[in-house]
Amino acid sequence: MRVVMILTALLLSGPAIAADKPCTKADAANAQKSLDRASNWGQMHKAWQDFRHCDADATADQFTDALMRLIIDWKNVDAFAGAVEKDAQFKEFVHARLRSPASKDDAEDVYARAKSKCPKGLDTFCAELAAAANPKK
Repeated sequence: MRVVMILTALLLSGPAIAADKPCTKADAANAQKSLDRASNWGQMHKAWQDFRHCDADATADQFTDALMRLIIDWKNVDAFAGAVEKDAQFKEFVHARLRSPASKDDAEDVYARAKSKCPKGLDTFCAELAAAANPKK
């Protein structure tokens, strides 16, 4: 029982530790490189996992640009849905970005894709994505 409590505490504190980690200049540069190379959902999720502590200022814009580039491309949506389903914090990140002013130019396209081009079996994922991107909110 004690081991379970310790493991639970470590799992719950992991995101807080990542948020408290300082973003060095090297981290910011590596984040930029990683985001520039992110051409699929696995790479995007990995870049976010590795560099979410740098998600501020110019790097935040790069996160948004990379995310929107992949969503607008609308390829491998099942991999996107899988990453969001397995990682609640990544899901929060995606939805926050879709609601942010930085993605307002793409929100209508994301909304349209989620509403009209949803792959079979991903109805809940697409509905949540559409709700987050809804340009009329």
